[in-house]
Amino acid sequence: MKVSDIRTATKFRQTALLIDDQPTLLEIHAAVLESLNMNLNIVKMTDPGASLNWIKNKQVDLIITDYRMHNMNGLEFVKALKNTNPSLQKNIIVVTALTDRKIHNELLKAGAVACLIKPAQSKALAEIALNILTDKKQYFNSWAIG
Repeated sequence: MKVSDIRTATKFRQTALLIDDQPTLLEIHAAVLESLNMNLNIVKMTDPGASLNWIKNKQVDLIITDYRMHNMNGLEFVKALKNTNPSLQKNIIVVTALTDRKIHNELLKAGAVACLIKPAQSKALAEIALNILTDKKQYFNSWAIG
């Protein structure tokens, strides 16, 4: 099987990577994704640096990350991801408690698809995640919701 055939394999499962230093939010975001009933492989990590290393050898279809984390913020993560795996850039949703539109715009400019204000509305998070996972990114540009 060629690498290009992986997505059409009968046992293929899309992978969603959740990154947040608060375990409760990881569980909430996982529950939102589970509600999509897409049989996703959901990976939860608390360290953005470790996440970047993990991504190097994995197929990831969606990333939901916090903005304020230990060792690296969301903007730094999005920019680092550009160097690690540029094809993932339009698969990132950033969730933040910050309401600063300047930061939101920087995140969107760096490659995030959406920037949601904590606590992220489950319906908005689910809708954007579904659009990314079903490759309907052409239906929206970048979203800043809050």
